[in-house]
Amino acid sequence: MANAGPIPDETPVPERLPAAAVQMVKIFADGKIAQLKFDLDGVRWVDGYINRCRHEFPPGQRSGLVSYLSAFVGECIIATFGGEWTLGDHGLWGVQVTKHVWACPRAKIEKQFESGPSESVASFVEFIPALDKGLESGAISSPASRKP
Repeated sequence: MANAGPIPDETPVPERLPAAAVQMVKIFADGKIAQLKFDLDGVRWVDGYINRCRHEFPPGQRSGLVSYLSAFVGECIIATFGGEWTLGDHGLWGVQVTKHVWACPRAKIEKQFESGPSESVASFVEFIPALDKGLESGAISSPASRKP
């Protein structure tokens, strides 16, 4: 397991994200909040956690928590489906899972904090294989390929 100490500021972002995920696992374990693993069950736990505590963290007070949860969910995606952290077109870091699917845990987690279970990060992650299959076969078109 990687070092769960402070992450130096000069560490490149793609290296900070896995380190932040490991830190979150350690913090939650040390606080006896949860014993998390980098898998779909870990994502489902995060989903429930957000639903349980979302009203306790107004938008201006949850950035750090969202960053840690996002790093953890991204690492769960990588561990489950493969992929790597990449910077997206909108300036957010996400996981390039396949050539067709780029997943942004931070955006989905923010939406879940705002809207609740209807924006479930677990459902989002669980849908990745079907989304990839649909995009690959052409059954689903990506927004970039749709004509106005």
